[in-house]
Amino acid sequence: MNERLKEIVKQARLPACHLSHPVALERFAELVRQDERKACADLVFEMAQLPKYEKLWLPLHHAQSAIRAMGNK
Repeated sequence: MNERLKEIVKQARLPACHLSHPVALERFAELVRQDERKACADLVFEMAQLPKYEKLWLPLHHAQSAIRAMGNK
C-alpha cells in the first residue's frame, strides 16, 4: 500500500484489515474519490497558470470548478 493510501486509511479511522466490511469499504472508496478529484482539480489549476494555456484560462477554470463540485452532489 503506498503512502497516500495509508494516509487515506488513517483518515477513515479504520485498521486496514477492516476494509473488507462493506460500510468501511464504501467510506474508504469515497475518500479515494475525494483525493482523486482534488488531484485532478489541482492539476487543471496548475495548467491554467501556464502561459501556453493563457487563452484557455476560463474553460480550465470552469473545468476545475466542475471537478470540485462533483463531490458536493
